[in-house]
Amino acid sequence: MRLRSIVIIDGGEDHLAAALASSADAIALMFADAGAAGDQRAGAPAALARIRESGKSAIAIVNHPRTQILRADLEAVVTPDLAAVIFPHAVEPQDVRDLAVLLREFEYTRAIEPGTVRVFPSIDSARGLVRALEIAAATPRAGGLVFESAGYARDTGARDEASGPRLAYARGAVVAAARATDGLPVIQANSFELTQLAHYGFAGAAFSDVMAVGAANAAFLPTITELAHARAQLEAYAAAKAEGAWVARLGTEVVDSDSVRKARLILAQAGEG
Repeated sequence: MRLRSIVIIDGGEDHLAAALASSADAIALMFADAGAAGDQRAGAPAALARIRESGKSAIAIVNHPRTQILRADLEAVVTPDLAAVIFPHAVEPQDVRDLAVLLREFEYTRAIEPGTVRVFPSIDSARGLVRALEIAAATPRAGGLVFESAGYARDTGARDEASGPRLAYARGAVVAAARATDGLPVIQANSFELTQLAHYGFAGAAFSDVMAVGAANAAFLPTITELAHARAQLEAYAAAKAEGAWVARLGTEVVDSDSVRKARLILAQAGEG
């Protein structure tokens, strides 16, 4: 899944039309907002279909399992068009597993291959951060992690930032946890920090400003050097496997199966493979 740019919308027709007309990799329908006007669920299936037909990944930001309204969200959004859900305020691995069980139930009853819908837990607290690796590994359907920087700053008493090292530790921890479990680290942030955030290792960003799509796509596109290195890793590993070895050497670098999975993620971000 390519997630350099995820546009978050509230389900309104104008916002959806603008996002569909953009070059965003994905569009996320927001359900986990207590201040949202009206119920967005009725129009969700049609919106998800339009998103998928446009060639973008359709995502839903659902409510936390403990709100007692998650099932109603999933009732509306689990269709063959849904690619993933973002799960806010992830602090316990069990909550992620509970979400996975519900998704499996809806997939079975709707003739969708089990495991199709990916899960992206959102880290927005100190509790979530210290358990980020467990959360990322809680279910095989996890596609990565989302770091919600403004929420994390509020929880820890820090100030959010447009640039600078203030949240560097938390950002790096989320990137490490996602990459260690072969997932994509995504950050929910404003458009002023996209280039800097790409340098931390994030694969993409989620935001509500559709005008930031171009900047996000450019910021999170792997460089020519990164792409060449990923291709070289795959070639070296394939040659080593053909000779019966389980790892390859590329200069002083050891290329193993984990390296290969990461190389394939890099190529996928560039639309290869």
